[in-house]
Formats: sequence, structure tokens, C-alpha cells
Amino acid sequence: MRLALPLAFMLCLPAPPLARVRIIFDTDMDTDCDDAGGLAVLHALADRGEAEILATVVSSRFPWSAPCVEAINRYYGRAGLPIGAPKTAWADTGGRGSRYARQIAERFPTRLRSNDDAPDAVEVYRRVLAAQDDGAVVIVTVGYLTNLRDLLASTPDAISPLDGRALVQRKAARWVCMGGRYPEHLDPAVFGNFKPDPSSAVIAIRDWPGPIYFSGLGDDIHTGSRLKETPADNPVRRAYELYLGRKKTRASWDPICVLFAVRDKADFWKVHTGGHNHIFKNGTNQWRDGPATNHRLVQLRRDWATRLRDTLDALMVQAPRADQSD
Repeated sequence: MRLALPLAFMLCLPAPPLARVRIIFDTDMDTDCDDAGGLAVLHALADRGEAEILATVVSSRFPWSAPCVEAINRYYGRAGLPIGAPKTAWADTGGRGSRYARQIAERFPTRLRSNDDAPDAVEVYRRVLAAQDDGAVVIVTVGYLTNLRDLLASTPDAISPLDGRALVQRKAARWVCMGGRYPEHLDPAVFGNFKPDPSSAVIAIRDWPGPIYFSGLGDDIHTGSRLKETPADNPVRRAYELYLGRKKTRASWDPICVLFAVRDKADFWKVHTGGHNHIFKNGTNQWRDGPATNHRLVQLRRDWATRLRDTLDALMVQAPRADQSD
């Protein structure tokens, strides 16, 4: 076994009874392969009994993002997970393209042929949230914030008598957001999750009624080298191969965000609670210290960086359980 005993022991610990974290996973699944890595980590945590995946929606208008998500879900035995896609056009995020999403969508069998075949992401959000217990859902975004802007603006309907903001306030425990760099990210030319649809980032973060945990971690924690140990028909392995070419690893922004959402009490993290994340109109950001708000900043305990990398790699290559059902 490749893992040192302490890490192997930590990874194999059973989840406490009734401790599954209920997750809605919201991803762009287009430009970067770490979205696929984050979804792999989430499925592995669900297989371990630590998480329950309620839905996997996409925030990109790239036509093959939703089918790519479905292909990954199918590989992990969860083909029936709800998938939604944005139906508003706040930003032309579909023009950003992808080195892997179309190839994955066309290589692996999927029910969805394009984003157009997926229902409105807001409808998926509302149905899933309305069906859950109060304060039970953790929303994880590793992409653009178009869907959350639209969710907050949604009105009462046959699904729920609550408008979007009230529905979120009642059902969501917290929002874990991968976006921005900290303490600041002021270069408008560098890609990031807030910049492709900056107005949605400003509005969603401004109007969110509950706690938001911001994570910008991952630049110096690289994972994915062990995916070659998995079967050739693993779409996550193929996504990394297509994206990386001859490189062996990728920064771990999205996998880290997912792991924090499920294991927020792990020793990897410390959480800063003073101040707020200021989002500028162009999607750049700056953490401004001050009185406590509903904003939290996830920080890494540096002496745990190697252990965090090894944990993520082990989860990314964890084999799917054979007893899954749709």
C-alpha cells in the first residue's frame, strides 16, 4: 500500500452514524480539470458514507459541461443524480471552451447530449432544497455564480411557496465557495470563478442570507498523478490526461473546496471569521478585515499540506463501489 499508516488509518475510519453531509455540487466543468477531480473526491466521500450527493448542477453555458458531469456520475454508479444547467445569459461563459468536456461527453454514454437537454438549474435547486430538512444542505460552488444569483431571484411556485432567498435561508446550512485568491486578487486578466460572470458574483455574495466559506486554496497543492492507477475508462483520468498533456498534476482548488465542505472539522484547516470578501465589479476580490460578518475565510495549516495532498490523491483514485444503484 502506498500510504503511510497514519494517513491510511485516517482515510479508512468509518463515518459516524447519521453524519453524512448533504451536498449540492455546482461546477462549471469546462476550462480546468480540477472540477472533475473535485467531483471524483465528492463521489469517493459519498461512497465512504461521509456525504450524500443531492444534485450536480453546472454553471457554464459550454454545451458539453452537463453531459461531462453525467459521464462522471455514471462512472461512480450515480447516473440518476439530478443535473441542471443555467438558462439565463448573464455572461457568455460557454465561449471559454474546454480541453476535455466535449471529448468526455462524446466518448462515454450519457442521457444528456448537451446542456440544452438538462433542466433549468434553478428548478433543480428549488426541488432539491424544498425536499430537504431545514438547515440540512451544504451548497458547494466550484464555478461561476450564475445559478445562485438566479436561485436567489426565483419566486414562489408549485415547488415551494418560498422565494429563493427564503428557501435558501431555511434549507441551507452553509455555502462553500471556491473563488478568488486571498488576501486579494486584483488582476482582472487572470482567470478565476468570479470574473466570467462578475455581476452574478457580486449579487449572489451580497445577497446570500447565510454563512459563506470562501476557499482560494490549491495553488501549491498539486494532485492527480495517481489517476494513471485507475482504469482507462475512468472519465476523470481521461479529463486530466486531456487537460494536462505531458504534465502529471494540477493545482487542487476544487478538490480542496469539496473536502472542506464535507470534512470542515479536519485538522487541515483554520477558519478566519473577521471581515468580509469584497467583490469588485470586474470580479476581482479583496479580503477586508473588520467586524465579523457572514463571510468566513478557509485557511490551510501549513504543516498539514503534505497530508492534505495525499488525502486528496487517495480519494481521487478510490474505486467506485460496485453496489451503487441509479
